[in-house]
Amino acid sequence: MNTPVTPYVLAGRIFAIIGMALSAACAILLFIIPEWWWGLAATLAFFPFFGLIVLVERYQAKHGMIGPEIHADSED
Repeated sequence: MNTPVTPYVLAGRIFAIIGMALSAACAILLFIIPEWWWGLAATLAFFPFFGLIVLVERYQAKHGMIGPEIHADSED
């Protein structure tokens, strides 16, 4: 049975999504200008937020918050 999502998981997910969006948008804009070194720095800032979302999703899957529901007594 899937359990409700905890506030810490929700906050981590929101923080990671906002961080990825902001760093990706800044990187795109800086590469358009062209400010290559600042754009590269903004691109590198994307990856810690991506790692955070991977960790949050793994935590949720490990603790049964997401994923398929497995019924023990299936009658087929």
